[in-house]
Amino acid sequence: MDTIDNSPMQKYAKDFVDKMRKMTFVINTSRNEKAYIELLLTSLLNGIDIELHDIIVFVDSDNQNTTEMLIEQKSVFPNLKIIKNTGDPIGYASNINYLFSIANTEIVSYLQSDQVVCLNYDHAFYGIKPGMIVSSTRVEPPLHAKWDNDITLVKDFGLTPDTFQYETFLAYADNVKQWKYTNYFFAPFTCHKSTWLNINGHDVRFRKSREDSDVAIRLLLNGVRLYQDWRAIVYHFTCTSSRQWALPENRNKNINYENDQIELKRFVDKWGSFIHPSTFEDVAQFKDQAYNIIANNPPIDESKFIVY
Repeated sequence: MDTIDNSPMQKYAKDFVDKMRKMTFVINTSRNEKAYIELLLTSLLNGIDIELHDIIVFVDSDNQNTTEMLIEQKSVFPNLKIIKNTGDPIGYASNINYLFSIANTEIVSYLQSDQVVCLNYDHAFYGIKPGMIVSSTRVEPPLHAKWDNDITLVKDFGLTPDTFQYETFLAYADNVKQWKYTNYFFAPFTCHKSTWLNINGHDVRFRKSREDSDVAIRLLLNGVRLYQDWRAIVYHFTCTSSRQWALPENRNKNINYENDQIELKRFVDKWGSFIHPSTFEDVAQFKDQAYNIIANNPPIDESKFIVY
């Protein structure tokens, strides 16, 4: 009896599965964040299949030789691309949109540089489909709230990378993971590239805050379901550039508070009232504002970008 060689079929099956699973992790970083993104990369090295996935980091401004550190990381991360903006900062809303636009995979997962991922972080997103956007579950130190709630887990594993209890966090994350989905939206989030680009991403008029509430409304109005996955656990240091403002006693005392109030007014001018929605029912009041779904963003000037 002739022996049938199944290896080509097995390779095809593996290639097909890898294609369905392959995703691009996109990260933006800026001034004073070198230590944070180093820690994030360490967690990605341990927490995802780095041979399978792409990683793109956008350096909007740099005062710590972060770009040089990232270039050295290319020997560890085979699919790492670095983009350095040598011009004026374009802001995180714009650079998130840009990162999505240049990703080469169907699934794109956005992370902030002051976040740390759990083990097997990528596994939570293998079944993601178009028309849905999935936020991870954040663990945060008690800067904003003193107790857990339906959205965020409150636990102090450190306020800076040099004091972070990494192994303790990993054990905690494994313990709190559960097969549960709730309805909410915030960063970090994962979706099909088209889901984000169909609404032109963030409205870049919101440069300091409120951009997440605006995009949640527009996603829902475009028929996208918002989910929060309680298997994808991240630690979020929070407010790394405005830590003092985050403290309740200081929130009305400096420029960050004033900027937030400006953004809130801009939001109300656009939608008529403030809301951070989670479900289709939440945005029924905006159904006649279909003209606001697609963000009217100017094109991004790439002439000052350097790719490594």
